[in-house]
Amino acid sequence: MLKNLGLIKHLDPDPTALLKEKIQTAEELFENWKDYFYRDDKFLDYLKRYEKAVNLSNQTMLNLETFNECYVCSVIDKKGCCKAGIEAEVTINILLLNLFLEKPIPKDREIPLKCFFVGPTGCKIFARPFICRDYFCRRLLNKLSHADYTLITQILNDELTLLYEITRYIRKQLEFLLGDFLLELDIVGYCWE
Repeated sequence: MLKNLGLIKHLDPDPTALLKEKIQTAEELFENWKDYFYRDDKFLDYLKRYEKAVNLSNQTMLNLETFNECYVCSVIDKKGCCKAGIEAEVTINILLLNLFLEKPIPKDREIPLKCFFVGPTGCKIFARPFICRDYFCRRLLNKLSHADYTLITQILNDELTLLYEITRYIRKQLEFLLGDFLLELDIVGYCWE
């Protein structure tokens, strides 16, 4: 039934190879269990609340021009945080969440030496890992007033709390359905030797 589930046997040194395996696993889980989740009122409530929280965070960051500052840093100044390899932080669970939200998942790296999920105007996935939302570097801290920093921190805290709650809920439901402890749902892809 699920070809990839529990079958991440080795960690390829190429972060794109592991990420594509994660995407395939998330897609299989989604295809096999979407009907179950879409009938779950508690899950649907989490989904709605999380989407609203991300939209609020995004609008606030847009209003405070943090997205623009990141664009200038990454594209114009050729610096930025979203370097190749950071995509390892995106778990199967986060990919699955994007699928439940009916948000597209890129299939290929668009910009060399940048995160798999970065496009010419920024991140191309909706649900993102903690590290991608808690990113206030010195450049941003110098740009924001104390009040603005406090505001965005509070809004992002609400989003990240919901991210934790919904991904934990997805994991528990899948463990119940599949009868296994699904460590791979949260694997980030770093190699231990």
